[in-house]
Amino acid sequence: MGGDAPVVRERLRELSGPDLYRRNAFRVTGASTRAARRTIVRRRQQIATAAKAGVAVGPAGALPLPDAAGPEELRTAFDVLDHPQRRIVDELFWFWEAPDASDVSCPCEPELHRRHDEAVRAHARALDAELEGGEAPRRRGAGGPKRPAGKKGRGGPQRRAERPEEEYWQTAARLWRGLLGQRAVWAHLRHRVAALDDKRLTETAVTVLEAEVRRVLVSAVAGLAAHTRDPARLARYCTQWTWTGRGVLGEALEEQLTPLYESAERELRETGQELAGAFSERDRKTAATAAAGTLRARVVPVVERLGAFADFGMSLGVGQLSDTTALLLNNCAVALSPTSDTTPPVRDSFDLLDLALRLKPYEGTRRTIEQNRARLDEAGVWFDKAKPAFDPVVTALETAARQLDRNDARGAAGTLEAAVPLLHELRRLRRGVLAGLPDIPDAVDRLSDSAAILFNNCAIALAAGGGGRGLRLLELAEEFCTSRQTQGRISTNRVLLDQVRETGLPYGTSYGVRRPRKSFGTHLEEIYYGTSPIAAKVWTSVVVLLIIGLVVVVSGG
Repeated sequence: MGGDAPVVRERLRELSGPDLYRRNAFRVTGASTRAARRTIVRRRQQIATAAKAGVAVGPAGALPLPDAAGPEELRTAFDVLDHPQRRIVDELFWFWEAPDASDVSCPCEPELHRRHDEAVRAHARALDAELEGGEAPRRRGAGGPKRPAGKKGRGGPQRRAERPEEEYWQTAARLWRGLLGQRAVWAHLRHRVAALDDKRLTETAVTVLEAEVRRVLVSAVAGLAAHTRDPARLARYCTQWTWTGRGVLGEALEEQLTPLYESAERELRETGQELAGAFSERDRKTAATAAAGTLRARVVPVVERLGAFADFGMSLGVGQLSDTTALLLNNCAVALSPTSDTTPPVRDSFDLLDLALRLKPYEGTRRTIEQNRARLDEAGVWFDKAKPAFDPVVTALETAARQLDRNDARGAAGTLEAAVPLLHELRRLRRGVLAGLPDIPDAVDRLSDSAAILFNNCAIALAAGGGGRGLRLLELAEEFCTSRQTQGRISTNRVLLDQVRETGLPYGTSYGVRRPRKSFGTHLEEIYYGTSPIAAKVWTSVVVLLIIGLVVVVSGG
């Protein structure tokens, strides 16, 4: 390939990136792409004279720069225009229509120039909007791509695009795709090579441009990937340029994002080592706090940015980076909220686990994080809902048990009766927010059953004094008991207290058992079969009488 290739490629590298159109020599100087050499020289002299006089001369082009070019930038731009091998590159990326053009022999159809210039205008404005902070230019006459006369946008004349740059990107990608498939584009550039009529420039330059133009166009959107405030939005713009070739876009993005990937990888390695080196609980919490701060500030933003572009053919291990980051966030969360019934989980642990899940780690890591998140949820419910209900009930039962040990049954009964509303609230929670927690419903049942046993014991101790308080306590015992064994004990004592109430005898003393009246025949049967208590006396009397009669008979004989 001729001597044009190295110089053309060098200029293409200089223009590559988001400044593709801002660095364009024609935009910086305001010169026309078809201006003759003498016209450009005159323009240069005009600007130099104005600069000496302290007068700023802005570019007169169709799309001026947002900020006036400085002396050094102007000098560099005019040097490019003075070199035909570099100038032809800038011509490809600037307007072809020029009212004051000296070259009137261009064989192109006017429609080709119009579509090319529309692609350049839309692409330049899209990039300007990104470089100026994500807002499209609002100058008069700087609206989006023009619609044919007489046509209205969707939704009527009052409807405007929410983000004009969205339309700029779509128009630029669509028009450049159509243009680069037309031979007329390259025919135009070959004509321009001939029109410039410089021995330093040959058609080899056009061959290089045709081979490299897609890579340069893609570099403009890829160059924003490392700095944009909205990676997801920019990723949508990238999808509009996949027609250039998936490998081309992936390589351009990887070139921009590799430094970020390497910095995040290094941060993860160092953070993981610091977290693993902490052994005591206090040191683990300190290390976890520092590690969480590092991950949030310097790693997670990079991982999320890389993740937005992971589907464009990059070879970077974004998935593994996300998984490692999520696992470290999980470890920090666990270290900050250790498993303990006396220490509630901290809010930061929940936030770290939620952040880890947002990174979409691999399946195994995701399950681990979800399990830890569920454990913290349970601990949070325990401390927020269950513990405040458990603690006063446990305190009341312990107090009642001590009062019973001191033979203060009345005091114990009073303590238990005062705790009845707390027991009802605890059982309500057991059917509600506590129902899905492991072990907690069973703990509520055991605590309730313990209360029932204490109510039962108080009832027994107070029954000897008579009155109905013992029965009321047994009724409460029946209400709160949850086991068959306790239920059986309470039922037995309930029967005994019922009998005490009916007979009026003190509970725990001997009292007669009333039996149903028996018929005479029944008595005879019991006597005959020896099952009656008086049967032995009857049969003994009969035997004695028989013996006496036998003795009398023998003596008389």
